Amino acid sequence: MPIELAVALPFILWIALRLALPAGPYEMDHGQGTKPGTFFPLLILYSVFGYSIGLLGLYGASWTFRYTGNLWVCGVFLVAALCSLLFNWLLVFFYEGYMTVKYPGKEFSEARGVYEKIGPSNYTLNKYALILSLGFSSVALLIAGVVLLALEVGR
Repeated sequence: MPIELAVALPFILWIALRLALPAGPYEMDHGQGTKPGTFFPLLILYSVFGYSIGLLGLYGASWTFRYTGNLWVCGVFLVAALCSLLFNWLLVFFYEGYMTVKYPGKEFSEARGVYEKIGPSNYTLNKYALILSLGFSSVALLIAGVVLLALEVGR
């Protein structure tokens, strides 16, 4: 039962966020074209956080399987790791696509201090809701896995 709920959580969160958030398009960089690449420092922090969640999920799954043999809790940890890896991969993929469409050339105007060729943002509501749902799901499932593991060990 916990594995089915763990797999369904990102989909449920995506639907809820899709309905609750305002329509896009969304911007990844701050300044709407005056400062390209401003999301990159945040991307590094998100990647480190996401890969940490993924490694903790894999470690929790292997520890749970080895010492308790409970496949349900092991599955929750594995789904948390999978969600965090998908979060990282899709965030980088979406940012690369965003940069390619938003700043197609390198026509920077020294006098005005802005890029002359700025395209539309392709970071849509669906992409934003997907990233948020995968990130929140990975953290929530890791915490749920720890709680389920504590309950299993406490028996």
